[in-house]
Amino acid sequence: MAMTGGTAYLVKSERTNYGSNSWTTDLYIYVKVISQNVIANTSTIALGMYVYSQYSIAWSDFGTNGTSYIGTATSGANCFTFTNGQSGSGTKWLIEDKQVTVYHNSNGTLTLPIYWHWGVNSPWGQYTGPSGSYNVTLSTIDRAAPTVTFSVSGITASGFKISANSTAIADIWQYSINGGSTWTTFSTTASTSASVTLSSLSPNTNYTVKVRARRQYNQVYGTSGSSTVKTLGGAVVNSVSTVTADNARVTITLNVTVYEPSYINSLAIKSGNTTILTVTGLAWTKGTANRSVTLSSAQRTTLLNWMATLKSFTGTFAVSSFSGSTQIGSTSSKTATVQTTAANSSPTISGFTYADSYTTTKNLTGNDQLFVQNYSTLKVTPGTATAKNGASISNYTASCNGLSASNSTGAAITVGKIAKSGSVTVTLSVTDSRGYTAETSQTVTVIPYTKPKISSITLRRTNDIEAEMQLKFSGSISAVTVDGTQKNSVVYVRYRYKKTSESSYGSYTSIYSGTTKSGTSFSYSNLELCSLDANSSYDFHLQIQDKLYSLSSLDLYFTVPQGTPLIALRKKKVGINTPDPQATLDVAGDMRVDGSPLADFVIQQGTSGIWNYRKWKSGTAECWGQYSFTTAISTAWGVLYESGAIALPNFPFTFAEIPHVHISTENSNYAMFVERGSSSSWSTTTNPGKIFAVRPNTVPSATYKISIYAIGKV
Repeated sequence: MAMTGGTAYLVKSERTNYGSNSWTTDLYIYVKVISQNVIANTSTIALGMYVYSQYSIAWSDFGTNGTSYIGTATSGANCFTFTNGQSGSGTKWLIEDKQVTVYHNSNGTLTLPIYWHWGVNSPWGQYTGPSGSYNVTLSTIDRAAPTVTFSVSGITASGFKISANSTAIADIWQYSINGGSTWTTFSTTASTSASVTLSSLSPNTNYTVKVRARRQYNQVYGTSGSSTVKTLGGAVVNSVSTVTADNARVTITLNVTVYEPSYINSLAIKSGNTTILTVTGLAWTKGTANRSVTLSSAQRTTLLNWMATLKSFTGTFAVSSFSGSTQIGSTSSKTATVQTTAANSSPTISGFTYADSYTTTKNLTGNDQLFVQNYSTLKVTPGTATAKNGASISNYTASCNGLSASNSTGAAITVGKIAKSGSVTVTLSVTDSRGYTAETSQTVTVIPYTKPKISSITLRRTNDIEAEMQLKFSGSISAVTVDGTQKNSVVYVRYRYKKTSESSYGSYTSIYSGTTKSGTSFSYSNLELCSLDANSSYDFHLQIQDKLYSLSSLDLYFTVPQGTPLIALRKKKVGINTPDPQATLDVAGDMRVDGSPLADFVIQQGTSGIWNYRKWKSGTAECWGQYSFTTAISTAWGVLYESGAIALPNFPFTFAEIPHVHISTENSNYAMFVERGSSSSWSTTTNPGKIFAVRPNTVPSATYKISIYAIGKV
């Protein structure tokens, strides 16, 4: 029985050469869709092949040319082979109803090639093993996915509700909270909508939600877009304002986002990893807003005590949220400055007392509130110093006129001696452990004072040669006036002496009783003070003290030379104004002849190296000498030639100023001698300078001699 209900496709048509009629033999393939499986995306088809001819086909007219087949492949299970069919004219089926199942593309379409081969060979026709393929397009299977959408509601700390919809009935509903990496089925009820409530999620966490649904008709999944959903969590701190910890009322202002108003929050104030204090029981409304937290008096004290050594620090403000005793989400924190202020936290000082602690000056003035310049010792005793807001006093410093001294205990402070007179400011400052300070000042009176002074003094031998000593002096002491009364006076005037050759002085001899004293002035005169050997030199020590005694003692030291006779006769020598003549006639001092000063004369002469020299009484000195040297003249100097610099020997002594130097030739060898070049070549107080030998032509090495004369002051 021939196949029906399908479609025949002509694949071969050839005219025969047999007989008188030009008939054709037509070869058809036949394709029939038996069924389609929408879910499996497959079609089951039946295949067949037949020939049609107007003349009677005698199979004996055909020879064998390979195996005949039809199928969706050229070999294998989906390739169906057959033998030659019936003889006769009309339609003759070669093979029929060979079924095969094929898969469509993912979109449901399929164009399928049908492979065929008729294994005959007709000597009178054109059929010589014809074969080929024919593309057959099958009906498209509906593989459309449903359109899936969803919405999220009822967000809590642990979950939220997903409501999904599909444009077609779906029999499997799934959600993903990680962007599609994994899926969870939440419904298998066929419907166009489904929902699920999640309840085991982490708080304060972002989830990427997707939904997919399987269309019941073809079991194709449709997937929605994604949406990020964050579960409710603890409060989030956005910023914190600067906190002034020593305000009378300490308020912390935080900008906080609250997701769930039923949660109870706590605020921890930290420095690094150290928690200073925690404020609990904070209930805040939902949303983002500034929240104020006011510290209790005890909390304020705790914070300030922790800051006892800090003016400020960078604090961490950490907020945690709780549902009952369970913390929701993670702790959120921001940093801000926690500060104190000088206005609120600087220490106070009640004042101080002061006194002159040096007994000698205090006895002089009779009042320890007065000070003697350069000698009284200022002592300051601090009053009560009070630190604030948890700090402690760490330093007390007293200062006056550039002097300062300090301690950490608050005990009396010895500042030192005040070098300035008049009204002088004394300041006491205290510093607390935070570094804040307070100070107070008072003015003290410092009485001007200098130690005793000598305005004139004479100490000499009578006639400068006798054993008898003469002493005259006058001077003054400083007035130390208290309440109009002069308190100072001379208390010691004495002297002692020793031979210059000896190492120690004898005992003091007082001349106090012979000293005239009037107010702050004193004087003394004695032309027969004592007798000292005229042949010896003596060291003399005069000491004058006022009521500061050794503190301001005036000590004067003199050397009294041995007596100098007018004429000293020694063996073969006569000295005038010198006791120890060094020549036949040795005169100390100037000489006059016929009432006029003696002309200048030589006081020293001699030789040194190349030099002869003389020094005159007037301070003039001269030296002269001859100097030989060997040099070549070969360096061009303009149109002339010169030698190198020739250093001359140093003078035999140093002149007080650069002398006049004259150089002349003794053996010039036709050369000139010049001084030139930088200042380093010029004459100095110790050297004649450098010279150069000059000629109009070059010459090899030769010896030259020059004379040098210098005159100047010494």
